[in-house]
Amino acid sequence: MKDRYLKTFLCGSSVSLFGAGLLGIVNYLIRRTLCYNMTLTDYGTFYSTFALLFMIFSFTDLGLTQSGTVMIASANEDPDQRNAIFTHIFLIKGLLAVICSAAIFIFFLTKQNTLELIFLLIFLCYFTAQIIMGSLHALWGGLKKYHIQQLAYIAIAILTLALLYILKKFDLRFVSIAFLSPVIIVLISGLTYSHCRKLGSIKLHMEKATFKKLLTMGGLIAITTTLLNVMYYMDTVMLNALKGPQSAGMYNVALPIMQIVQAAMLFPVVILPIAVEMEKNKEYTKLLKIVRYSLLIAITAVLPTSIIFHYCSPWLIRILFKPEYVTISSTVTILCTGLIFFTLGNFLFQIVICLQKNISVIIIAIFSVCMNMLLNYYLILKIDIRGAAYATLISYTIFSISTYITLEYNLRKQK
Repeated sequence: MKDRYLKTFLCGSSVSLFGAGLLGIVNYLIRRTLCYNMTLTDYGTFYSTFALLFMIFSFTDLGLTQSGTVMIASANEDPDQRNAIFTHIFLIKGLLAVICSAAIFIFFLTKQNTLELIFLLIFLCYFTAQIIMGSLHALWGGLKKYHIQQLAYIAIAILTLALLYILKKFDLRFVSIAFLSPVIIVLISGLTYSHCRKLGSIKLHMEKATFKKLLTMGGLIAITTTLLNVMYYMDTVMLNALKGPQSAGMYNVALPIMQIVQAAMLFPVVILPIAVEMEKNKEYTKLLKIVRYSLLIAITAVLPTSIIFHYCSPWLIRILFKPEYVTISSTVTILCTGLIFFTLGNFLFQIVICLQKNISVIIIAIFSVCMNMLLNYYLILKIDIRGAAYATLISYTIFSISTYITLEYNLRKQK
């Protein structure tokens, strides 16, 4: 890797690592606050609804966040083209999110009571705003403005935590308001900042060529990204469906501990614009080295991660939550180990995007998600919460190793 690439990667990783670590801690505090102040049933219902809606709304992304990042990285020196791409991402994502929200709300309009409908409506607004935020993430990622990305995530999390303490009401409606308000504030602030600093502006003008290129590139990416999101949230949804909201609530005590470790997930975000530049320069040998090193690092990290969390999980749960939840300590260990393979798979997927070799990865993703559903169904019925964790670990391993084999084959052909 050239010094320039290495410097960009290390700087971006350092900023993102600090931000992601802080974000993991704040997200833990949010979940801890909710866990202590909501009933276990409401807590499980909240995060089960969150997981289900996230899975549904992931279909509206159409791969635009990642394909937009690639296109903006390629058009870095052309402000007009950058604004055109940003505008298309913003308008398409916004329109699809609004249509999805309206369809879901109409579907449940006659099936829920008034209080449940209010909770659903607020949550739908939250996800609509989050989907639109994806256009800013594509812009900042394509421009390698990693510090702005992290500041936006952290600001949303801190404001959410602050609002929970200010409102001091922990029924489903007020909690959903605490989640929605910061996203709207940061979205408006991000759009204003990007316009004033000439990073990207919305022009309200659609161009057929840009529209077609975005959707063409995003189509294949969308399928895989959506499947990855489905796999990420499938465990919570199926736990709630098969065992009820209390099991889902217990499972979501383990997840925030995993999310602190999830700081490692920053590397896929950092590598994408760098890989775009390396692919343009036909530096396939160096890309292959990165792929091999990433696999080696992931495999090396598995055993230490398993040992550390095997011994530390009970202590962490007692300190971070409540002693009565210590029974799920093994679930924390399994999830944190699985996260290594999820990170590896996402990291390798960014390079596949740049090579435009997506068909084989889509096949792998479909197979991984099908396996994830079958494993979740079978293992949850057999061993409840631990079953969901094992299903996640096995599915992530299948996805990451299969993606590595595909990428190794394609890069060796390009050499």
